[in-house]
Amino acid sequence: NTNTIGPLGIAFNAGHVVVADYPGNVRVFTTDTDGQHATTFAAAQSYGFSNAVGLASVGNTLYMTGQANGLVVQLNSNGTFNQNIVSYGNATGIIANPSNGHLFVSNGSSIIDVDPIAKTSSVFNGAAADGLSTDGTTLYAAVTGHIIGYDISTKSQVYDSGFINTVDGTALGFGSLAGNIFANTNDGRLVEVNLVGAPVQTIIATGGSRGDFVTVDPNGTLLITQSDSIVRLTAGAGGTFVGTPEPGTVGLLIASGFTGIGALMRKRRSRK
Repeated sequence: NTNTIGPLGIAFNAGHVVVADYPGNVRVFTTDTDGQHATTFAAAQSYGFSNAVGLASVGNTLYMTGQANGLVVQLNSNGTFNQNIVSYGNATGIIANPSNGHLFVSNGSSIIDVDPIAKTSSVFNGAAADGLSTDGTTLYAAVTGHIIGYDISTKSQVYDSGFINTVDGTALGFGSLAGNIFANTNDGRLVEVNLVGAPVQTIIATGGSRGDFVTVDPNGTLLITQSDSIVRLTAGAGGTFVGTPEPGTVGLLIASGFTGIGALMRKRRSRK
């Protein structure tokens, strides 16, 4: 990590797990399994401090944001540089729109819609957004302590999670997690919020380090970035999260500096 910010973007490509980190490295983990250590996987490429931030995939094509260089770039499947797509100062959050193959990208002061084939972009809105997620109909963004949902076709606001302190990353649940959105926070919590009906926040994990992005794994688990590791949470029957870690669910990246596993997995009560 650098300044307590470590792994950030996570993407899945041909059975591999691609991870970007704040120091600027991209690593490709060959299997989606726990207990792997970053030092055993050489960086595919180092892009420089804060230039390997968010990751997204459209089919088997990978895209990445860079804050310092202000670029959205395409990566090869092995994590190396392929080509520049567009320039966008402080590019941070990124998510693929499954309805048209475009990319939504945030930079803390606006969100743009990127056509990665034409290499063009247009402003979606002026939200001060960070982590993004979408189902192709609604775009969800971490915006100044809230998760805000925008109708993609009209750009109008259609959802507000209510205040979530230090929310940074967002991830839409699917399968047994459908109907919920998950917020990773800088103060060591993971919060689940329902999407239908009056929003109710459920704190499902506490005691972590600095959280940033959160990603739903294709296998239905949640991968949560921390200061120097990625932690996996596994839902039990009916999509509810277990109160203690399942065997072998410590995470893809393990670091001795992370000591909050037991506390992180405590189930918390719901609150408005």
